[in-house]
Amino acid sequence: MNTEVRVNLNVALGIALILIAVLASPPVQAAEGLPWFRGQLHAHSYWSDGRAFPEQAVDAYKQRGYHFLSLTDHNRFPEDAGYWCKVSDEDGSWPPKVSHEMFNAYVQSFGEEWVETRTDGPDTYVRLKTYAEVKARFEEPGKFLLMPGVEITQTLNGVAVHQNYINLPLVLPCITGAELVQKLEGEQTVVDLLRPNAAEARQAAAERQAPYLFMLDHPFWVYYDIVAQNLIDCPEIRFFEVCNGGSEYAPHPQALSYTPGKFWDAVNAFRRIQGQDLLYGIGSDDAHFYDPQRIDNDGGVGDAWVMVRAEALAPELLLAAMQRGDFYATTGVLLEDVAFTEADKTLRVKVKPEEGAAYRIHFITTKQGFDPAVTEIASPAEGDRPARTVPVYSEDIGRLVKTVDGAEAEYTLEADDLYVRACIESDRLGKFTRHFHPEVQTAWTQPYAPE
Repeated sequence: MNTEVRVNLNVALGIALILIAVLASPPVQAAEGLPWFRGQLHAHSYWSDGRAFPEQAVDAYKQRGYHFLSLTDHNRFPEDAGYWCKVSDEDGSWPPKVSHEMFNAYVQSFGEEWVETRTDGPDTYVRLKTYAEVKARFEEPGKFLLMPGVEITQTLNGVAVHQNYINLPLVLPCITGAELVQKLEGEQTVVDLLRPNAAEARQAAAERQAPYLFMLDHPFWVYYDIVAQNLIDCPEIRFFEVCNGGSEYAPHPQALSYTPGKFWDAVNAFRRIQGQDLLYGIGSDDAHFYDPQRIDNDGGVGDAWVMVRAEALAPELLLAAMQRGDFYATTGVLLEDVAFTEADKTLRVKVKPEEGAAYRIHFITTKQGFDPAVTEIASPAEGDRPARTVPVYSEDIGRLVKTVDGAEAEYTLEADDLYVRACIESDRLGKFTRHFHPEVQTAWTQPYAPE
């Protein structure tokens, strides 16, 4: 079970609504008639360390029925029309090279008229298409939307501090000119990085009068890198990845209760008593592999995504819906409806059942007056696993208050509940089995609280 993050859209949304009368490929309909759109907000290409041309990455998602996508390459936005890559025998180690295998597949799929090459002696070079070129080729109104995105990729004294910003076609000042990983050292803290980065994104969006989304990536990667206190101290960050691949390192045996779900609940428990906005959770692939041998494995396509309920497939509508919390994260469980009714303070969840699958719906909350104590566990370095200090929170935080076997359930907030969220599990195995990743197909609603 995992976490949620949600970003402030402190931007003028005075953009005319885009009304699409006919959807050529309509998404699943929500109970009240609004459609659900399937989206991916974290994936990579040859513009950084993904192992595919951007067209191959976009095509992989479009062919699998996604409605919107943002390629979020590390510290780069693909706007340089003169960016050439050498074609090599193999993709090699990190960062990857353009392999002959992917190049040949690229030519076969998109044709010699589209692919641009040049030679230098025995070497062949291929030009990477820009975001604008790829968008023009793949986007279809009502069917598929490509939004710009970048992953801010930093390490601070060896701690990974990654964030995605969506729908801003630029490189922010904080990473302008940086390598694929910007390595920082010094006395500053994680929050000292997050706050100015979030402020730069907010300013860029305001200058363009554009809706945007800013999220914290994979807090448990590499190994407990981002802790709950970081987001308690940075309430302007409204979204985080509750599910993103997990980690190759096992949980610390003295911190088994500190899961991505506990991280999420710890942030929201303290935010609620401090009168701050709740954190929303996003599911992401963080895809790097698109070749047939790896596309369906760890680091490939289709692990986790978001389902967003909006009036139409347009950036301002999708991002406004996410700002409202009208979306859920999933690794395979689909919902017909999820709704919190203010009048009776009740969260209702209805699964879109898959034939032969069984479901269990859990409701989680933290109550007023919870024990705020935190125990810190020292985890020394071992091999490639870095040293970390792991926080362990009390059992008061993130209480399981109700479980229902079946495809439909509801929970009414009690007087001392600070919020409620639901975690829905299928009995079908999930796609990946890494640490800090659910073993079965799972969906997470956003947390809800009374006004």
